[in-house]
Amino acid sequence: MKPLSFFIVLMLFVCPAWGQKQIDSLRNELRKSRLPDSTRVDIFNDLSFYFAGVDPVIGLSYSDSAYSLASSLGLVARATAAVNNKGVNYWYQGQDTLALKAYQSVMIAHQKSGNRKGQANAMNNMALIKYNQGDYRGALENHEKATAIFENLGLRKNILNSQMNTGVVFLALADYPKAMEYFLKALSLTEAGDTWERGNLFTNLGLVYKNLNELGESEAYHRKAIELYRKEGYKQMEASSMGNLGAILQIQGKKSEAGTLFLEALRLNKEIGNKRRIASDFTALGSLFSENKNLDKAKKYLDSAANFYSEISEKLSLSTVLIQLANLEKSDLAGNNLSKALELEQKALTLAQETESLEAQRSAWKAMAETQKGLGQFQKSLESYQNFQAFQDSIFNDENGKKLLGLQIGYEFEMREKKLTAEFESEKQLLQLEKESERLKASLYLLGIGALLLIAGGGLWGFKKHSKNKRQKLESEFRAQVAELELKALKAQMNPHFIFNALSSISNFLLKNQAEEADRYLTRFSRLIRRILEYSDVREISLSEEISLLRDYIAIEALRLGKGIDFETQIGEGVDEMHLMIPPLLLQPLVENSIWHGIAHIEAPGLITLKVHQQENSCLLVLRDNGSGMKEFVEIPEKHQSMGMKLVKNRLDNLNIESKTNAWSIFWENLSPGFEVRLTLSQPNSVPFT
Repeated sequence: MKPLSFFIVLMLFVCPAWGQKQIDSLRNELRKSRLPDSTRVDIFNDLSFYFAGVDPVIGLSYSDSAYSLASSLGLVARATAAVNNKGVNYWYQGQDTLALKAYQSVMIAHQKSGNRKGQANAMNNMALIKYNQGDYRGALENHEKATAIFENLGLRKNILNSQMNTGVVFLALADYPKAMEYFLKALSLTEAGDTWERGNLFTNLGLVYKNLNELGESEAYHRKAIELYRKEGYKQMEASSMGNLGAILQIQGKKSEAGTLFLEALRLNKEIGNKRRIASDFTALGSLFSENKNLDKAKKYLDSAANFYSEISEKLSLSTVLIQLANLEKSDLAGNNLSKALELEQKALTLAQETESLEAQRSAWKAMAETQKGLGQFQKSLESYQNFQAFQDSIFNDENGKKLLGLQIGYEFEMREKKLTAEFESEKQLLQLEKESERLKASLYLLGIGALLLIAGGGLWGFKKHSKNKRQKLESEFRAQVAELELKALKAQMNPHFIFNALSSISNFLLKNQAEEADRYLTRFSRLIRRILEYSDVREISLSEEISLLRDYIAIEALRLGKGIDFETQIGEGVDEMHLMIPPLLLQPLVENSIWHGIAHIEAPGLITLKVHQQENSCLLVLRDNGSGMKEFVEIPEKHQSMGMKLVKNRLDNLNIESKTNAWSIFWENLSPGFEVRLTLSQPNSVPFT
């Protein structure tokens, strides 16, 4: 039988209408060259959001990129949103522990900023994780706290979503009256435009009535949900509701209509590309044709479901499908192929044990006991039946525990409500008394404030004098640090390893009697070394001089690497490379990074392109290669950085501090293929480098 599913709501993650169209649109926007960094952060966050339901691995890489860039820009709220998106992607991966850790970090961030709505959203999301982990008490406590904050802030939609999630917990505890109470409360808060929320509530109410065996009411609510989802174009939700309705109709014996719904749900899920839901639809169709004694179609659909579940590593569902296939093999229509059935049941048991599902293991042991008995393996059949009975007892105890927990929680909720009402009346009286007391204190505070202002005036004068002396000392230390950093950056280019390899390559030309080649590269090498020494005494050089140095450096490194590396420059309109001044050897470490972390790992010839664009209030330098790119999509970890890359960032940070502006910024990202670094110089003609 097709399993029914109910809906829960991740706060800050409301409408799961993912689609390739949104993803493609955002990626096209990301390719634009003049996007502000803050906009790039927002696009990274949006892509992480949309990929959560499509490919959480890619979704995590985008949330990492958003967090890295937002943190470097000091955009705290956007960085917190990126962490929240990480939690969402972990949730879709089934990594509840990592998701919970992410939401706890979000909670702490909102507590620091005083964002009460954000705190409530984080509580709600933590409650969903606790629900997945079977901690129903913890889930309800978090939902209750979140609802209290939402009610205090008057956030209607958040309140109804939180109450809907509370109802889902009671549904899992089989407390159907309590679940229905919360679903109806939430439904009473909806408005005409809350299509998605109303659809979810209709679906959950349909599940409540299904569990109460009131199938007519259940069918009516599922049909309402389908109508709403179809009206708003929520195809994924429409397909899920069709599957739920089809299962209800199948129970009622309306098999033809159930089959039509399953096929329509399958069509929609294929259009969306949701493999998990496609496999679920195949399972439902296989179950339906199995009931109709149509062996060929039942096996066809169940085999397809097994293939999809295997592809996405959905072990629990795959175990269930294998048991259904085994039952087909044991039927008269299949010739009672008990050996094949036992083989499938043993695979199902292995998968069930890996998932640690009590129900799945119980089903597998029961099926194996029956098959082994049919094969005459009576001792093994007895052992399998004993294992089945052990899991049967465990499930019975677990269900009883849930019921007891539900009764206990329901009692605690009622007692807590009475207690809160009494406390509210008491606090109301205390507040009235405190209000009178505060009026008396206010007059005394005014007198105290006057005296404090006089004292503060004198203290402020002394503080300013002390701050001025401290600032002068820090500026002196900073200039010394900049000088030391510049010297380290220049010396780093002349490391012995580079010089030794370059001279060895030139020597190799001489040994091969290639005197002209040796002379050409020796000339480049000596010119490069001379420039490095000359530039150690200056603070800025022209872009033209930097490009000339890079050509010599790339030629020597190509010789060391043993492959061709082309270097192209594209100077945009309005850029004067002779007068655009930059710190010396600023681009060389980035070129070094492209060669040895990217181009060195591909077989094709290398290509490094430098593009310089004049923007409205800035100049953009884009350095791009066709190498293999970094392994990480996000900001390069320190262990993968060359020393030169680290020094470039430190040099730019110090230049920004020295000029008291944010003149320089740097950002890098993986391409397909290659790697790209973007340097932005704001108002280049007015930024002091000396």
